[in-house]
Amino acid sequence: MTDQRFTELLGKKLADEISMEEHKEFMLLLEGNAAYRQEYKSLSSYFQSEETEQEDAMPLFEKIKARIENPESADIPLSKSRFGNWYRIAAILALCICSFGGYQLYTKRINSQAESALVWKEISTPSRLTSKITLADGTIVTLNSETQLKYPIQFKGAQREVYLSGEAFFDVKKDAAHPFIIRTEKISIKVLGTTFDVKAYKNDPHTEATLITGAVQVSMNNLPEKQILLKPAEKFSLQHQAKNGGDAPLYSIVPLNDTETSWMNHKLVFKNESFDVLANSLSRWYGLQLIFKNESLKNSRFTGFFEKENISQALKALQLIEPFRYKIQDKTVYIY
Repeated sequence: MTDQRFTELLGKKLADEISMEEHKEFMLLLEGNAAYRQEYKSLSSYFQSEETEQEDAMPLFEKIKARIENPESADIPLSKSRFGNWYRIAAILALCICSFGGYQLYTKRINSQAESALVWKEISTPSRLTSKITLADGTIVTLNSETQLKYPIQFKGAQREVYLSGEAFFDVKKDAAHPFIIRTEKISIKVLGTTFDVKAYKNDPHTEATLITGAVQVSMNNLPEKQILLKPAEKFSLQHQAKNGGDAPLYSIVPLNDTETSWMNHKLVFKNESFDVLANSLSRWYGLQLIFKNESLKNSRFTGFFEKENISQALKALQLIEPFRYKIQDKTVYIY
């Protein structure tokens, strides 16, 4: 049983797959048995060169078989009880060398791929600010506040792909051979060359894609087989939570209005917006957190726009539409 255990540990040691506990056990076996030490020394010598290739496995396997079949010519005296172990060691050794050769080839392939792999960058826009970036292909992206865009320094491969969390306006450089794809948490948008707005804030109840010019194809991440083609001046809106506990995503396609891209003109425009959704926009617009002390106020609806008003002026304007009180403490606004 001890010989079998030594053979097993020896194979793991040669394959560099031995755990810390197994290594301790292996070293104890070596310390207590001179024959084990000699076997390990002889076999490990075959692994000293890093240039070992896969084609070396078969000659080495034949050499070990010759040792087993002709014990008198072997470096290590073999008893009959050790024949079985040597066969196992021969198989393990050949397998390890094959694995090592395969690993070298795999490593070379990975290193080669790494040289041509995409190098990613990420840009984040804080509250109250917008930013603009030009991607390597000439696509211009304008980011709204509290937005993150992950993009490659150089586009490579069959498609141009970026990842968005927040809201951004895309003016995509036309390239029919390399479709441009925007990935968000809920949807993916595929385009060739067009202008459109994507709104994908995690704390909003909807993810939206609004097409200005050109054509885009929208697919939902949990229903990728369904592809929706938008026409200019159309807005796709996906509800984050299906109603009545259903699994099917609930989406709509409606005509756009001037609220979708008003932020690019430094205006916060809202039409028949519920207070809880408007609160998210106000939080990003003013860099504050709005907390409702009265849940029923979340259902109040407002229409209007803000441009140069501060938070107090904005809230007082909303009070003219729906009665409520508020208190501002540092960076938090309490609505009650």
